[in-house]
Amino acid sequence: MNDNLDVKYRWSLVVRLLHWLTASLAVIQVALAFTVLSGPGMTTVRWLPVHMSLGSAILAIVLIRISWRAFENAPVRPLAPTVRMIGSVVHACLYLLILTVAVTGWLAYRPSPLMRPVLLFGSIPMPIAPRYPPISPRSFALVHYSLVWIFLGLVVVHVGAVLVHALVFRDGVLQGMLFGREIAQRNILEQRKPRSDAPGVGEGGP
Repeated sequence: MNDNLDVKYRWSLVVRLLHWLTASLAVIQVALAFTVLSGPGMTTVRWLPVHMSLGSAILAIVLIRISWRAFENAPVRPLAPTVRMIGSVVHACLYLLILTVAVTGWLAYRPSPLMRPVLLFGSIPMPIAPRYPPISPRSFALVHYSLVWIFLGLVVVHVGAVLVHALVFRDGVLQGMLFGREIAQRNILEQRKPRSDAPGVGEGGP
């Protein structure tokens, strides 16, 4: 199969790898947040470096994704303009939430005098954010926690929309983010099927 044709109908390998890496780390991060980080104080202290290291990694990956997206066109999709616009808005909100969750988590970090400073990835000291008197670290922690729930709700919407595209519309949106040559060929065949709606030129995201 022609590689250029493959890229035309699905995201590049770099985008797909970054997408699934982000998703995998986010699942681990949420699992930690609602298990060991919700336990007794000392348990939270022990796992906080892992939590903040993962958060820093996710933040870096998302910044790379946003930068990379500026140089890559979206795959061809037979999507109605309204559907494409909604997809773009949802993806933009997901990116914004990831960034704000990371920043508010950092602003909430204020180790006690008896607590050892967090080392990111076991070696890099976590910088302490400057104090912002009108808002306490506890308030930032509350915002951080609330944004996580909003993020999870939007992820549910995102996954639900992808399933609708895959099972109802069958327009290749899901296949465009998967791996494997057979999947790519199936994706191209789906794109070439005649549609009753007006064909689109791209899609939002990823």
